[in-house]
Amino acid sequence: MTDLNTAQRLTPQPVQGWASGAGPTGSTVVVDPTRRYQTMTGFGASMTDTSAWVLTNKLSDAARRQTMTELFSADHGIGLSMLRQPMGASDFAVNGSYSYDDMPAGQTDPNLAAFSIDHDKAYIIPRLRQALAINPKLTMMANPWSAPGWMKTSDSMITGSLKPEFYDAYARYFVKFLKGYRAAGLPTDFISVQNEPLYEPGDYPGMSVPASASAAFIGSNLGPAVAKSGMNTQILAYDHNWDVPAYPEEIYHDAAAARYVPGTAWHCYGGDVTAQTVSHNDYPHAQAFLTECSGGTWQGGTAAAFEQSMALAIGVPRNWGQSVVLWNLALDQRNGPTNGGCQTCRGVVTVNDDGTVTKEVEYYALGHASKFLRPGAVRIASSVPADAPVSNVAYQNRDGSQVLVAYNGTGTEQHFSVQVGTRHVSETLAAGAAATYRWTDPGRTAATGAGLGWIDLDLGRGPAGTPGGRLVQSVSAGLIGSLNSVRLGDRWLTYSKPFGAELRSAAVAQDLSRAGWTVAASSSDPASPVANMTDGDLSTRWSSGTGQGPGSWVGIDLGAAQEFNQVVMNSGTSPGDYVRTYQVETSPDGVTWTPIARGQGSTDEMVIPLPPTTTRHLRIASEASSGSWWSIHELNLRTSTAGPVPATPPGQKLVRASGTLSDGTQVTAVYNAGRNDAQVDLPLSGFGYAYWLPSTAAVTFAVQPVN
Repeated sequence: MTDLNTAQRLTPQPVQGWASGAGPTGSTVVVDPTRRYQTMTGFGASMTDTSAWVLTNKLSDAARRQTMTELFSADHGIGLSMLRQPMGASDFAVNGSYSYDDMPAGQTDPNLAAFSIDHDKAYIIPRLRQALAINPKLTMMANPWSAPGWMKTSDSMITGSLKPEFYDAYARYFVKFLKGYRAAGLPTDFISVQNEPLYEPGDYPGMSVPASASAAFIGSNLGPAVAKSGMNTQILAYDHNWDVPAYPEEIYHDAAAARYVPGTAWHCYGGDVTAQTVSHNDYPHAQAFLTECSGGTWQGGTAAAFEQSMALAIGVPRNWGQSVVLWNLALDQRNGPTNGGCQTCRGVVTVNDDGTVTKEVEYYALGHASKFLRPGAVRIASSVPADAPVSNVAYQNRDGSQVLVAYNGTGTEQHFSVQVGTRHVSETLAAGAAATYRWTDPGRTAATGAGLGWIDLDLGRGPAGTPGGRLVQSVSAGLIGSLNSVRLGDRWLTYSKPFGAELRSAAVAQDLSRAGWTVAASSSDPASPVANMTDGDLSTRWSSGTGQGPGSWVGIDLGAAQEFNQVVMNSGTSPGDYVRTYQVETSPDGVTWTPIARGQGSTDEMVIPLPPTTTRHLRIASEASSGSWWSIHELNLRTSTAGPVPATPPGQKLVRASGTLSDGTQVTAVYNAGRNDAQVDLPLSGFGYAYWLPSTAAVTFAVQPVN
């Protein structure tokens, strides 16, 4: 139990006894061990240059040994089981920026003659080896913040992108790192191409790597090089925020790259954790890992920080995450030393100037999972948070023990029951408190038969590495609400759209004339006015001038009612500034608005398909928050003559599964097990489009009445 309002910090509680039968009337958390999901890899943080330096130089030998034990031993601490290791400098490096092959400005080293990991031997490698000695089951991941400057367009570790002529050298750079660390007794389980590839910071190492470039590098260079090296290191896609799931999906869609990529590394600084489930449902063979999320002073007090940390510890695994890895393992009491970047980030522990160590709330939040779960534990089903005021996630360890991690995020004490099969136990959890419950199932527990708030659509056995071994879509009413929907008469047709999926019209669409249009927006950057959206010049743009959020919109007065069936927004040279979640609305008078479509945005040319629609006023509203601006380089409406949708070709390898949500919504999932794109029948007619699904992808359909 951890209760910040008392002295309890992972404090053992009296053993509770089970009672037979159903629990008392009231809130119940139902655990169903027969519904099994992903295998957990680990919980942990990053051994940055700063973290290793602080642990090495700010603590006595005895204090360091105690601190490392309390971090990595499950018996005498919280048993952290995964570390992420920057390859070279990040924004947390003590002596500035460095790579493993730095050269004077203007010089190159394509043969990597100067490559060396000697920098890490002073304090990083010793701390990693100490952690591994304490916890031999430790999983390690590594990734760079930048390639060596001489490989980049900027000739610097600050900003810039990787030059294609150095793709091969950079792949060999990775292999040299992996071999060097293995020789030091530190095998690396996972790597990614680039930390936060969609962000180029101006004051610490970073590198722009668009998804297409990442796929090309993995498929042609990095993947083959790692495979040839004989090491068992796997490559994770992306390593950035939840708000751009199209990035990793583009890599899954690339056959050459996908063979080397079992899953995605996610960060928490944009979007929502449910993106992990959306992306999993799109490509259900893929794994998910949270690999960075920092706490910091911006969170407010300790109660708010603990709440957010518990939201990660519970929400990430509930959304198919196999790891919860925070940012710095340790910082000093000034949140550093830093190398630019974040000045207000907090470590899992703080090493004070007097040589003492403060365990931060992140330590206890991680401990509620890592201390009780061993690598290899499997997530099992438990009631979704909407069913109870106590959020939770459940697991089964390899030894048969079962674990429930729970958090009371309400402002009042909560009384609830935990129900497992025909047994229950009654519990009380204080406001803002977390608890971990562990028990041994005396025998095979029968399935509850309860929906628990979502349904699982089983599409068959998956390839090696598939979470849970089965291709499963987990679908809830909340998830359906986050997908793309279009209004067809008195019903909404909802559909997911994995990267590479297409809604193809039977006829070629033509742009409407924009003569007589008046465009407007809720806000604009003075240097990027709304007129730029319709000037025919892709080099200009409209920009919101501020981060995206609900209430932001762009609108068109067409001058007179016109018919169209597509809305097209092009993000041009601002690929990260697309609208994250949208709603399309029409109005006859610009006053009363009717929603006709909603869904997830995409980069480059974003096409929103509609049935034939006639209106004078059109508005596209943002429905989600993002730190990125919203930019549109060109805005068009298109129309096409409706034609018959082609019949579904024979011989396609499509697998279907269906189910019904508790509210009566019928849901269908379709998986393309073939090697080529396949046409999938839509569950409603009247749309005028054929749905094409890429190989190894799955689509979710739902039909709901218009309220």
